[in-house]
Amino acid sequence: MDTQATISAIIIDDEPDAINLLEIYLRQFPSIKVIGKETNAKNGLLLAKETSPELVFLDIDMPDMNGLIVANKIQSENLYSEIVFTTAHQHYAYAALDIEPLDFLKKPFCTDDIENVLQKYNTKIERKKREEKLDIFINFQADAPKIKLPTTRGTLFIELKHIVILKANSFNCEVYLDDGTIETVIRNLYKVVDIINSPSFFQISRSTYINMNFLQRVDKKNSRCLISYNQTTTEEPISRSKMILFEKMIKSPFGMD
Repeated sequence: MDTQATISAIIIDDEPDAINLLEIYLRQFPSIKVIGKETNAKNGLLLAKETSPELVFLDIDMPDMNGLIVANKIQSENLYSEIVFTTAHQHYAYAALDIEPLDFLKKPFCTDDIENVLQKYNTKIERKKREEKLDIFINFQADAPKIKLPTTRGTLFIELKHIVILKANSFNCEVYLDDGTIETVIRNLYKVVDIINSPSFFQISRSTYINMNFLQRVDKKNSRCLISYNQTTTEEPISRSKMILFEKMIKSPFGMD
C-alpha cells in the first residue's frame, strides 16, 4: 500500500471534548486527515454525504439521533465509508455488530486503539484491491453469460455489455439498452444492481447507475456525465458525493486512467 496515501476521516460526537481528544489522537497518525467534525448527528449525516470520507468515527449515544441510525443511513446511501463506533456504553456493541463496523471503540480509548483501527482499515483496503484486480482480470476474459431480468413485457435475456443506464422508477427499474430501447424491469433499482453484480456499473445519484464503458466525459463544472451510445450522447446529473467518490476511484491503482 502507498504509505503516503491520506485517509480522510470525519468525527461525529455530541461531546466537543470527546471530539477534541479523538482529534489529538488522530494527529499522531500522518496518514489520517480529519476533514470534518460535527456535534449534531443529523448534520453529521449530511457531512458524511457531502464528503464521502474513508472513515467515520461515530458516537452511538447522541440525543438528536442514535448513532446506529446514522450508520444505517450512511450504508443505505451506498456510501463507501467505514464506520468506527465510539461509545462509553458496552451494551451497544451487540447492536452495532449488525451494521458490520470496521471497529468498535469503548471510551476511554487510547492511541493503541487508533493504531488497531488503522491496521484494520489498511488490511481491508488491501483485500478490496486484490478483489478489484481479480474482477478486472475476469472482465477481460470471455463475454459473461446473459442475465435474466423480469420485465413488464416478459423476461429479458441480455448481456451486460448492452446495458447502458439503470434508473429507479418507483418500485421498478428502467433499463436503457445500447440499441436505444428501454425495458421496465419489475424489480427495484438495487435488486437489479445485485443481479448484475458488476464493477462496471457506477452509481452517479440516488436513482441512477451508469455502465462506465459508455461514459464519454464527466463535466465537473456542471455536475454532468456524458454518455455515448447508439450514435447519440445523453447527459445524466451526478451528485456531489458521487463526484467525490468518482474522483477517488479514478485515482486508485485499479481505477480508470
